[in-house]
Amino acid sequence: MREEGDYNKREDYSEYPMAMPNYSAEEEIKNIVGQIDPQRILDNLNHALKGEYYSKEEGAWIDIAEPLINDAGRGWIISFLTSIMNNASTMGTISENQFSYLMDGIIKIIKKEFRCNLEKFGFVSPGRYYKKGIYENKGTPDTSRMSTIAEMILQRTFIIYSRSIKGSENKRVFGSLRMSDNMGYGGMPGQQPKKNFISRMFGGG
Repeated sequence: MREEGDYNKREDYSEYPMAMPNYSAEEEIKNIVGQIDPQRILDNLNHALKGEYYSKEEGAWIDIAEPLINDAGRGWIISFLTSIMNNASTMGTISENQFSYLMDGIIKIIKKEFRCNLEKFGFVSPGRYYKKGIYENKGTPDTSRMSTIAEMILQRTFIIYSRSIKGSENKRVFGSLRMSDNMGYGGMPGQQPKKNFISRMFGGG
């Protein structure tokens, strides 16, 4: 029997291994959604553009190279991608044709933005009126670096949007949801899972 005052103590389940609740389907879905969050990809891209690498030994981002683009250019890239890529991007449902149109549109936007902001993004040396906010965009652009950055953007975009083709990521997440009678706590070892309520509603058992 518990002594007075013991009721406020947390129950220790270590003595009752079968009483420990398993992870629920809701927690599993939350974990999957966290894994596919484009914000992680964009955060890594941001650090890569800065010339930084995450060191597990030091537990911090460290400089390993010169920045690939200046702050103005990097700010535009992250701002642009953040506006079009979020959890809705991966959880959406698009066709292969729509995917192609999306990629074509992003390629056109990157090309135009880079060409119109050669000085602002540091792809050519600043002209004499640069400090006055007048961009001449003269000189020989660093096309190699422009291509490298564009490829980095397109690869991340491809990874994020390709996961929504035919709703593949959507199906993966909601396919993990099993709203069974045992309220998501799982059954005894070896016990067959019960049919979820949606299956029973439509004659699935």
